[in-house]
Amino acid sequence: MSEDVTPPSGNLAIFDLDHTLTKKGTWTRFVLTTVKTRPHLWLPIIFAMAKNQWLYKRGRAPRCGVKKAMMRISIVGWPKEKVEAYAKRFAAHEVASGLRPGAIEALAHHKAAGDTFMVASAAVDAVVRPICEGLGIEHYVATDMSYENGKLASEFGSENCYGREKLLRVKAYLAQNPHLKQNHTKVTMYSDSHSDLDVLLWADIGVAVDPSKQLKSLANQHGLEVVNWM
Repeated sequence: MSEDVTPPSGNLAIFDLDHTLTKKGTWTRFVLTTVKTRPHLWLPIIFAMAKNQWLYKRGRAPRCGVKKAMMRISIVGWPKEKVEAYAKRFAAHEVASGLRPGAIEALAHHKAAGDTFMVASAAVDAVVRPICEGLGIEHYVATDMSYENGKLASEFGSENCYGREKLLRVKAYLAQNPHLKQNHTKVTMYSDSHSDLDVLLWADIGVAVDPSKQLKSLANQHGLEVVNWM
């Protein structure tokens, strides 16, 4: 999480990451890059994904259980430098060819207006940080990884930055950096997911990006803008 004491010019634009800025989700694809040369882990990863997704949908496990299971099989125990090196390579590819065309246009529009950017994502900070750096975005909240004695721990260092938790994290970040949201500053939030409804409604302008049927219904119900970034 970065901090900046420079007063912002213009407004604040907050973006979800997966399927909003990026064309695809980041976590599974990042994990797969870490096991690409370890085929003996492919089936355990697939099994862990399926099992924990099944448990989550039946209310028997938290949503982050899928991420934890995959992380424990693939990269727990790796030195921090190795995790960050893999994440940096993955992020460079995303910035180069993994962004949605509409997202690129929206970033350019807000940049021309002198707005400040922020990413609010349930993705892990190891991936979010270098993507933000590649896009010139200084501010973000994400699901934090944790390290013990310089090696990746089996538990996350924060709550899963998802749903209501994402709004709490955004508010906490802005409270720590009050210069980012002054009385004259308008906040715009972009997301493709109904799970971000709390943040979309909290923002001055909530924008549903290529929404699912569920989010589109909620957008119509709450008067959110709807855009197509295909």
